[in-house]
Amino acid sequence: MSLLEVRDLHVDFHTRDGVIKAVNGVNYSVDAGETLAVLGESGSGKSVTAQAIMGILDMPPGRIPKGEILFHGKDMLAMGKEERRKIRGARIAMIFQDALSSLNP
Repeated sequence: MSLLEVRDLHVDFHTRDGVIKAVNGVNYSVDAGETLAVLGESGSGKSVTAQAIMGILDMPPGRIPKGEILFHGKDMLAMGKEERRKIRGARIAMIFQDALSSLNP
């Protein structure tokens, strides 16, 4: 079983001008001891994918219409807010893009 598995993740944003499909079918898995680098152009959905995994995506306007985020085999999207909050920070975390202002030197 993978430590983290993302299956067919889709993230949409509803705007005045219509629906923006920010993430369209992302799949990957990370096993214990592995490192995953996510690279892409600005606006390609890297941060939105990470925010969806962490459960910190602003909803609305964001929405996850499809996909699974499995952490130790449990679907994080099906968890309640309290259960997810207990995992976030203690068992799974992210370093934001502006890491120098986020980390204590």
